[in-house]
Amino acid sequence: MSSQAPAPGVPLPAAARMPKAVDRVQVTRGLACLLLVLFHVVGGKADDGLRIADASIGRQILDVLLYVRMPLFAFISGYVYTLKPLDPARPGPFLQGKLRRLALPLLTATTIFYLAALARAPQPPAGAALGLLHAYVFSYGIYWFLQAMLLIFLLLPLLERFLLHSPVGCAAAVLAGFLLTVPAEPIDLLSINGAAFLAPFFFIGIAARRFIGPLGPGWTLALLAILVVAFALHIHNVATLPPHMGARRGTWLSLLIGGITPLLLVAHVPRVALLARIGHASFAIFLFHIFFIVAMRMLLRAIGIEDFAIHLLAGLAAAIAGPMLLEMLLAKGKTTRRLFLGLR
Repeated sequence: MSSQAPAPGVPLPAAARMPKAVDRVQVTRGLACLLLVLFHVVGGKADDGLRIADASIGRQILDVLLYVRMPLFAFISGYVYTLKPLDPARPGPFLQGKLRRLALPLLTATTIFYLAALARAPQPPAGAALGLLHAYVFSYGIYWFLQAMLLIFLLLPLLERFLLHSPVGCAAAVLAGFLLTVPAEPIDLLSINGAAFLAPFFFIGIAARRFIGPLGPGWTLALLAILVVAFALHIHNVATLPPHMGARRGTWLSLLIGGITPLLLVAHVPRVALLARIGHASFAIFLFHIFFIVAMRMLLRAIGIEDFAIHLLAGLAAAIAGPMLLEMLLAKGKTTRRLFLGLR
């Protein structure tokens, strides 16, 4: 195994022997991939994706899952980080590894995504260049997550020294991130608002492995009861409030649901081999799934297929299988594996 902790979504070596709990983490990561892909296949707004109405049940289901999708990824990132944490006395090698693992693929994928958008809506050269620079340093499309995680990792040397070595310190870090979270996702420098949103779940992931350990039956039942009540209140909000108003960042329900769900999944999710395999390829799926979704949608519409179910299933299949195949191809070349996957 590499001397660096795996980057969020970057697969662990297939031959590595991992504890059973980590196997469940890969299954949980596979579930997170499916939820993310489902969201982008359907589309986040009524005029996007498969164009379902804001007031529809399908849209409400996506809103209900808001408190699960990205918190799952953040929790897993924190959980897996503890397998090979940084040395507070020598943070340099760790940070260099994270820059390679995250920053290079972030720049590459952002450039491709921006050029693809530019091809559909051309701009004058000066405007296009400024737009690309803006995409690099501000929240852009789906890649805000990687920017946000980079910010969190850059803060880790300080946090490890003063907070994350104790349960009370982890709790303080969770609370600080929660209080800094703003409800919306405005265009912001290096996705700092997204980092505040993800940070509590990342720290809960760290605490889960360092201080919580296996969940006994009593704790499992207690957490499950809290989660059921929180989900019931959340579903009520989504069903009764105006579209997109019932699922907002920075609420206590988001913290409870986003923190408890991965705890229970990591402890008890069935070890489904297919989901674990998807989890191992989650970094490539995150980076490239949107391209395969759009390509499949264009293909189906070009041949006259508009059926919702076909678009949904074909989009899901393409967005999972396509990046997995692409990852295998990119990993064969030294340059491509470094630029696109952040691997040595």
